[in-house]
Amino acid sequence: MAYEILTWLFFLLTVAGGIYSILALVSVLGAGGAGRTEGQASRGLPGVSILKPLSGADEGLKENLASFCRQDYPDYEVLLGLRDEGDAAWPVALELKRMFPRLVRIVITGEDLGANRKVSNLQGLQENARHDLVAVSDSDMRVGSDYLKTVVPEYLGREDAGLVTSLYRISGPVSAGAALESLTIALDFIPAVLAARRLEGSISFGLGASMLFSRAKFEETGGFRAIADYLADDYQLGHRLWRKGHRIVLSKYVMEDVAGRMDVREYFLHQLRWARTYRASRPKGYLGYGVTHVFTWALLFFALRPGPLSLLALVSALALRLLTGIAVNGKFIGRRGWLKWLFLLPAKDVVGFGIWALSFAGRKVAWRGGLYRVTRTGELLQVSKK
Repeated sequence: MAYEILTWLFFLLTVAGGIYSILALVSVLGAGGAGRTEGQASRGLPGVSILKPLSGADEGLKENLASFCRQDYPDYEVLLGLRDEGDAAWPVALELKRMFPRLVRIVITGEDLGANRKVSNLQGLQENARHDLVAVSDSDMRVGSDYLKTVVPEYLGREDAGLVTSLYRISGPVSAGAALESLTIALDFIPAVLAARRLEGSISFGLGASMLFSRAKFEETGGFRAIADYLADDYQLGHRLWRKGHRIVLSKYVMEDVAGRMDVREYFLHQLRWARTYRASRPKGYLGYGVTHVFTWALLFFALRPGPLSLLALVSALALRLLTGIAVNGKFIGRRGWLKWLFLLPAKDVVGFGIWALSFAGRKVAWRGGLYRVTRTGELLQVSKK
C-alpha cells in the first residue's frame, strides 16, 4: 500500500513539475532577453556611485572591476571597499586606482555592524559615496560599457521604482563545477525569477549581481544597518524596498558572472548555502520550489513503476528541461558553444534535488572562511572561523 501511494505521489509531483516547467518555458520565451542600448543619449543622466565590496582575490577580479571603470556614462565613480590592507584584494585595488585615478576610490571599512561583514563593507562605501544613486554589484560580475546607460534610465523611467536589479549568466564555463553552476543559473534560477514576475507582475527581492537604488529611499527601510545580520543581503535589500511600496524592476541588462575554475565541491557548497538561505528567506516558497525538480520526480516514478506511462513522463520531463536550456541560451546567453554542457543536465538535476533535500537537514553554511548557522528568520550566527 505504501509503495502504491509513493508511486502515485511521484506521478503527481511529475505532473505538477511539468506544469511549472511549461510555465517557466513560456516565461523565458516571453522575456525580452539580454538588452543593449548602443547610441542611447546619456545627457542629463544623474551621477552614480558604484559600490564594490571586496574580500579576497577571486580569479578575474582585476578585469571584473576594470569593466565597471569603462562605462560610457557622463558622471560616475567606483568605490572599492576592503576591511583592511591585508586583504588579498588590496594589490588589485591599488592597481585599479593607478589605472583609473579619477574614477576609483579605495575605502577601508573596519567596523562590523553585524555578522554579515559584506554589509558592513557596503555601509562604509555608502557613507563615502558622492551620489544619491548607487549601484551595488558582486565582485565576480563583469559588464560592458553600456551597463549604467541601460540600468539608470530603467530606474528613472518609473516613478514608483525602488530598485533595478539584473539577472546574470555564466556564458563560458571553464570547469565542471562552473558548468554545473552555469546550468543551475540558466535552467533553475533565470526561469524561476521570470516565472515569479509573470505570475505576480513584478518581483519582490533584489539580486546581488546588480542593484541600482536611491540611498534616500533605501534609508527609509533602515539602510544597511538593518540587514547587517542577514546572509541574503540582496534579497533583504530589495524586499524591504518592496514592502515600502517601491517597485522592483528587472532590468533587460544581463550581467556576466565570472566563476573561474570552480570545482564540483565548491559548486556543491555554494548551492547548499544558497538553498539554506532561500529556505530561511522564503520558507513556503522554498518548499514549493521542490515541485520544480521535474526530471528527478519523473525518474523516481519510472524507477518504481517502469512502463510506457513513466517512460513517457521521463522523456517529456527531459525534453522540457532541454528546451528551456535552449531557450535561455537564445535569450540570455547567446553562445552556441554553451549548449555542449547540456549533456550534464540529468546529473545536475539529480544533484540539485539532493541539495534541495539536504537543505532541510540543517542550517549550517560555509561562507567567506567561516562556518555559520542561518536562523529561521534568515539571520547569521557564526559557529567557527577557519
